[in-house]
Amino acid sequence: MLFFKRHEKFIFDYRRDIHSHLLPRLDDGVRSMDESVQVIRRLVALGLQHLTCTPHVAYPALMNGRRDIESMLMLLKARLAQEGISLAVDAGAEYRMGEFMLGLLLQDEIIASPGREVLVEHSFVAPSIHADEIIFGLLGRGYVPVMAHPERYAFYAADLVKHCERLKVLGCRIQVNLLSFAGYYGKEALAGARKLYCTGLVDYYAGDIHNLRQEMILEKLVGGALF
Repeated sequence: MLFFKRHEKFIFDYRRDIHSHLLPRLDDGVRSMDESVQVIRRLVALGLQHLTCTPHVAYPALMNGRRDIESMLMLLKARLAQEGISLAVDAGAEYRMGEFMLGLLLQDEIIASPGREVLVEHSFVAPSIHADEIIFGLLGRGYVPVMAHPERYAFYAADLVKHCERLKVLGCRIQVNLLSFAGYYGKEALAGARKLYCTGLVDYYAGDIHNLRQEMILEKLVGGALF
């Protein structure tokens, strides 16, 4: 995902998205296959060429497994082909970091994208005490850990750049939500997203799209209409 500023407007080159919740009924994302197809059709119209679906995996409420994700991905691909929608679609997962993830690492049960990327996130209440161990465990097994939306963590806000610099030193990549630039998550996340862009620390800008309403905001953002 590339990010440019021209004439005080931000314009996004939206061709690949590594973070989305568009596999139906697996988490708090889309609720039906029809909704998923509707959202994806609009994303393709924006120029999206490659989408990675990343359902939440969080103990104990959302313990999506490989079979759950792969079977729903197959159904989505079949439906997109039926609808004549041309898009490369694959899947990984977004993990809420906790002790349970250490067990998944030991069992080699981590779900990653074809590029070996694994999205990880903190709880929005407090940072995970297992974060460093999880990042090292992922790296040691050949995965690419990606910290999802650090601009949204209130506990990072005061020293956001410092926290992200430390994550990069550990070997973790950084992903910022595009909707943060629209103020969707509040002023603090907006300021954090802009700050991280200016530092050049961000590896991926992604939609983190859960529903049609978010997609419609993204449409305005990618077109530069919000700046």
